[in-house]
Amino acid sequence: MAKITLDIDEKNLKTVMNILDNLKDGLINNISTNRQYNVAKPISSSIDKKANTTPSTSKYLSPDEYKKRLKGN
Repeated sequence: MAKITLDIDEKNLKTVMNILDNLKDGLINNISTNRQYNVAKPISSSIDKKANTTPSTSKYLSPDEYKKRLKGN
């Protein structure tokens, strides 16, 4: 297994750790640091929401799906 060591300024630690924490699942096995940092919650985007829904094969939307699209969900 490969190992990467980074030297980060204290002021940039939170940003770098946030980037590393949000990388694709399974890409990094373990992240550790000798400093404490607050874990930021990942931001969900509209792309994530659309990727989880399966497109309908019917010509028309169901009433529930139509209401969801009107609301923007």
